[in-house]
Amino acid sequence: MMNRKLFGKRLWPLVLCLALLACFCLPVPVRAGGMVDVQAPCSVGRGKPFVVRIGTWYPLQDLEVRWNGRSVHPAVTRNGERSEAVLLLGVGLRGELGAYPLEVVAHIWGHERQFSRTIKVGQSEWGTETLSVAPKMVRPPASEQARIKKDREILRAALAEASPERYWTEPFFRPVKGKMLSRFGLYRTFNGNVAARHTGLDFRAWLGTPIHAVADGKVVVTRAFYYGGNTVLIDHGNGLFTMSCHLSKTKVKEGDMVKAGEVIGLSGATGRVTGAHLHLAVFVLGAVVDPEPFFTGEVLGEINEK
Repeated sequence: MMNRKLFGKRLWPLVLCLALLACFCLPVPVRAGGMVDVQAPCSVGRGKPFVVRIGTWYPLQDLEVRWNGRSVHPAVTRNGERSEAVLLLGVGLRGELGAYPLEVVAHIWGHERQFSRTIKVGQSEWGTETLSVAPKMVRPPASEQARIKKDREILRAALAEASPERYWTEPFFRPVKGKMLSRFGLYRTFNGNVAARHTGLDFRAWLGTPIHAVADGKVVVTRAFYYGGNTVLIDHGNGLFTMSCHLSKTKVKEGDMVKAGEVIGLSGATGRVTGAHLHLAVFVLGAVVDPEPFFTGEVLGEINEK
């Protein structure tokens, strides 16, 4: 008769293998480990965009990224045998400081595999600016309050979408050749006593100057906003939007598909302005971020970084 101790020693490796196999087959989330490569910065500044790169050599059936209370399914491309995705994220100008979780959920071989890391969001430095505008643009009359509320609702509803298609490609097209003027994030004082934040980047653009789309996308809003004047909002896919304001004339309509560099309107001085120019705002998953890195090479450098 075989010694029971000897039998146990021989049987134990088989039992262990069967147990591990059973655990592997269970449809439960597991850590992505080395199966999915996620590249993202360890820290970012508030109001600044940043790039996330995701790649895997395994058959990727679906991909989801969760960030700051929002979720997006980034478009996945094939590079030989490798599946890759690139997306833009950020924390808005008024976002909280601190540690934010970045969660990636990948579906491989019918199993959900999760990866999570922490990104620290720190303070960014912003300048100041003093402007004089029409009094009604500082303290709107009661008759305009309903319009202003409607403007905000339309913009909020449009930015709540995060289309799975990624229309944009790098590099980003400069919307106008004019000099960059008022920078993003400025603490602004209107008419000496009203403070506000500048949520875009202003470009010099004389009246009637053609304004171009910064990337491929779909026009989702064309509207005369109270503060922004004639405005064009473009969805570039995967939660990236650009908004061009103060136009004298729009050249596109809602539902149009546009290409990078295509003329979408002419510069003007509609809305709250001191003169003709272009105000460009950029949003990622609903958060307004600094547009300047898109045109100085910073974002392009992060996208192309291996």
